[in-house]
Amino acid sequence: MEIRTLKNAIRESRHIVCMLGLAVAADCGCYNYRDSDNAYAVEMKYGYSPEEIFSASLYSTRPKVFFDYYRNHILNQMGTPGPALETLRRMEDDGLVHSVITRSIYGLPRRAGIRNCVEIHGSVYENRCPHCGRQYSMEYVRDASGIPLCENCGTPVRPQIVLDGEMIPNSLITASAGEVEKADTLLVLGCSLKSTLAKNAIKYFEGSKIILINEEENYSDNIADLVFHGKPRDILPMIYT
Repeated sequence: MEIRTLKNAIRESRHIVCMLGLAVAADCGCYNYRDSDNAYAVEMKYGYSPEEIFSASLYSTRPKVFFDYYRNHILNQMGTPGPALETLRRMEDDGLVHSVITRSIYGLPRRAGIRNCVEIHGSVYENRCPHCGRQYSMEYVRDASGIPLCENCGTPVRPQIVLDGEMIPNSLITASAGEVEKADTLLVLGCSLKSTLAKNAIKYFEGSKIILINEEENYSDNIADLVFHGKPRDILPMIYT
């Protein structure tokens, strides 16, 4: 597909909602705990698989292991917003993109200056004591010596992210569905249309076109009206200049 076709489709849209896939976060340098290349080293170091560590169960029963891993890996490799995020921010400033929905926990859209963002798996920037409700910054958790404890009651602080085995809060599902229902164009970046993020969005989409920009081809590509295979960080700045 020609870049010009994509550019025209974007310019003709009036209300774009963007589904931001995890490939965009990876391209920005964020740590992906599901990456199989990391699994062996993590299990050798901690005695648990990444999925076992990144769970509510281990947070509750082995908080030292959980926070050692969380600080050394999750908070130590948070990436930097790249060209795709910067372009989305300009598109929002221009009134074209009305919301960004993501599963990434690294706060990339907000760090890029995007105002309307639904982070359906939560954010590392939001932390709360599960006992008394006191709020804490990401820096408090990152810089703590050992387990970050609430200064009020001594309870381990809980990152407000969806851990393995947990359900996404209904409020976030409702918020993302409401945003998608308003869209005339669904812009899917960095994930296939069979991904959990995209599949759930498509159920609520009533607009005119789905635009997919993803590096890897997939059998589900034919669901989209327009498809371009490439990295969003390369393609999006070209179609919105």
